[in-house]
Amino acid sequence: MTYTKFGIDARCLEWQRGGVARILITLLQNWLTYDDNIHYILYFQNYIPDDKILYNSKITCKIIPGPNILKNRRIIAEQILFPFILFTDKLDYFFAPWYSAPIFLPNLKLFVGAWDISYSTHPSHYKFFDRLSLSIFSRLACKRANGVLTCSKFDSVQINKFFSVLIEKIHVFRLSADIKFSKPASNYDLQRVKTKFNLPSNFLLSLGVIYSRRNIDIIIDSFEKLNNNGFDLKLVVVGKNATCPFIDIESKVNNSKFPQKIRYIRWIEEEDLLPLYQLAYAYICTSTVDGETILLKEAMMSGLPVISSPLLEEAIGYNCITINDPHNIDETCAAISVVFNNLFNRNELIKRGINYLKTIDHSIESKLVYDFIISPLTCSP
Repeated sequence: MTYTKFGIDARCLEWQRGGVARILITLLQNWLTYDDNIHYILYFQNYIPDDKILYNSKITCKIIPGPNILKNRRIIAEQILFPFILFTDKLDYFFAPWYSAPIFLPNLKLFVGAWDISYSTHPSHYKFFDRLSLSIFSRLACKRANGVLTCSKFDSVQINKFFSVLIEKIHVFRLSADIKFSKPASNYDLQRVKTKFNLPSNFLLSLGVIYSRRNIDIIIDSFEKLNNNGFDLKLVVVGKNATCPFIDIESKVNNSKFPQKIRYIRWIEEEDLLPLYQLAYAYICTSTVDGETILLKEAMMSGLPVISSPLLEEAIGYNCITINDPHNIDETCAAISVVFNNLFNRNELIKRGINYLKTIDHSIESKLVYDFIISPLTCSP
């Protein structure tokens, strides 16, 4: 039997998993229920993870060949090692979910996930090599691609403007959280995570890679000001510090006047996410660059009210407390106070957030992405 070969760069499943890995798993879970004549070939860098989904009969997993000195450098592996194996496998389609893709395979039907392009719109937020490699190769891949996937209307406009990609070649994939975040964590897991990270009770949670655009320093300063004024606020900050110029988040936490009320955690495992959300009282993300983040929706589905920024409020149906100027400490303090001081507001936000997420069906959204990739429009030269 002749199969349509659908290749996927799955290296993000090997790395510390974030939003892109979750998006890929969600798409695969749905795509595997479609056409039996499509076979998926997933390519990995050094090892094949143990996710159950990877053992599906419609999936073949391969480790790209080559020396580790090349394989462990993302762009080099992508542009030098990938083309040989992709050419040999004679793929019909190739999906690169992590911003860039091999650009020297002119006959391959290529699709790229560019979930935001802040490395091009705000290069000062990235280290020199990171912004150079991401911006150059993401731009080239998006322009070369038959289609580009992104996660918000705002980001599609950015890709169109900065990368000169035709708007009809861009598909917006509406994100929602995995259904697992709607289920209550066990008492055992709640206590395990609380003890593991020595968490305070009923805290404000900031979770996600710490970029300058996410204003974590402002959130910490607001925490300090509120407590100085007699407000009993606890704060937990989770995420790798990728600020540029560098902001010493760990020192800000360690030097706090209220050490029992604040925690900084660099990384947590996937199994700890659900209990962490459900131990929190509210979630905050106030990015001034991102047009979408899956973490807001995970928090909403977990039953948390969210505090966010004007740029992100559209992606969550305006179901949040919005800080008009996320760089302003007083406005941030006021927004936090609204959530923590008014139980009616909190409960109303939780209800509205959960109801909004019910309007986003990942099976439908995944099918729209699938149809976008397979459609004659995107596959034409």
